[in-house]
Amino acid sequence: MKLLPALMLCLGLSGCLDADISMDFSDGETMQGRFEMRFARQLFDMMGKSAEAACPGGETTLTESLFTCVTHGSASIDSLLDSEAPDGLDQGDFAPTRGARFERIGDDRLRVSFDFSEMTTGREAAPDAEQMKGMEEMVRAAMAGHSFVFRIRAQKILSTSGRLSEDGREASHVIPVVVFLDEEPDFGAPFVTEIQLRESCFLGLFCD
Repeated sequence: MKLLPALMLCLGLSGCLDADISMDFSDGETMQGRFEMRFARQLFDMMGKSAEAACPGGETTLTESLFTCVTHGSASIDSLLDSEAPDGLDQGDFAPTRGARFERIGDDRLRVSFDFSEMTTGREAAPDAEQMKGMEEMVRAAMAGHSFVFRIRAQKILSTSGRLSEDGREASHVIPVVVFLDEEPDFGAPFVTEIQLRESCFLGLFCD
């Protein structure tokens, strides 16, 4: 989908636009990816597309109030280390995996980094001041409370620049949707997480 027109069409719509992007390394061998995008039924109708066209290759759910698109992708850890991006996660112009980097930092340990400045490369330009005149405050108000959430899940999170879950197995980072409206979006510092791929045990008794 074209991200900017979608944001502009959100004006006045509730439950407008949210996304959840996850990469799960829990099996120690592969990355299982999932990208879920949810937006208001009114916005889906305005797009004038079928559910399949709005979510190519994905699973769709359409209710009276909401359209949901879910795509899945997977890749071996070795292929990620060779800079091969996982197939199947990107949706149209929005490519959440484009800024992802994977680096081995030790036995069964990886560093996963997201440089968010790269994920919207090639997107449509933000509207200029004249286009937004009289609308910006309303559009931003419609976007309030909506976000893109990035999640990294593994056997163990060793460190993260994001938020760590209580079980120590998931790191997350949230980007407010309003950031995408800026002419030069400031996504902040990269989201960096170091993970442990497998459970480590000493004498088969003490595991970490």
